[in-house]
Amino acid sequence: MPQANLNLGKLLPAPSLKEMALATIKEAMFSQKLEQEVMYTEAALTEALGISRTPVREALIHLASRGLITYFPRKGFKIKRLTEKDVNNLFELRLALELAVVRRITPTLTRATLAKIEKARAEYGKAVQKGDPLRSIRANRMFHACLAELTGNTYLISALDEIRDLTDLAGLRSLEVGSRITEALEEHERIVAALGRKSMSGALREMESHIRTTKARVLARIRNLL
Repeated sequence: MPQANLNLGKLLPAPSLKEMALATIKEAMFSQKLEQEVMYTEAALTEALGISRTPVREALIHLASRGLITYFPRKGFKIKRLTEKDVNNLFELRLALELAVVRRITPTLTRATLAKIEKARAEYGKAVQKGDPLRSIRANRMFHACLAELTGNTYLISALDEIRDLTDLAGLRSLEVGSRITEALEEHERIVAALGRKSMSGALREMESHIRTTKARVLARIRNLL
């Protein structure tokens, strides 16, 4: 009897304690379980996570290096509150990166890649229907990540991933406004429609409009909180 040839590959490595701590802390930040302007001690965080202090400290140092928190060694940390200047600078860079993605992928789109993009857009639509801001942030991020991954450019993908942490943190409160979530969904639909037509000019125009509108909403929210 012939034997099946299984080529499953090696087991994926389990996440380290640092990676687990990092993911948990970021989740707490974006779900607003951790509040801005509050000093959280390293000891309290270590106890809450139920792991040793070293991976927690490593996770905090990593978050500080990415500009998400202000870390005070042996004391604790605060979630960074981004200024208007920070937001303007971040979105200037994000716009350049997102437009670079559009320029790279539009000429090479296929039925398969367009279907993948549409699936990511649909997932965001489902998140909007649920009315969950955190889920919407994740789905919005996955939509843009889907586009970036189609470039095959690991440096571009990494740069966008890093900056999205900061822009998501800045825009978290703006997504509490239901109208912005619906507005962003419509913007995604227009981007996908332009990509479907392989219209470079149209896709660039819709992406730029989406990023600039997002920046405007984030800045408006920041000013209201001042």
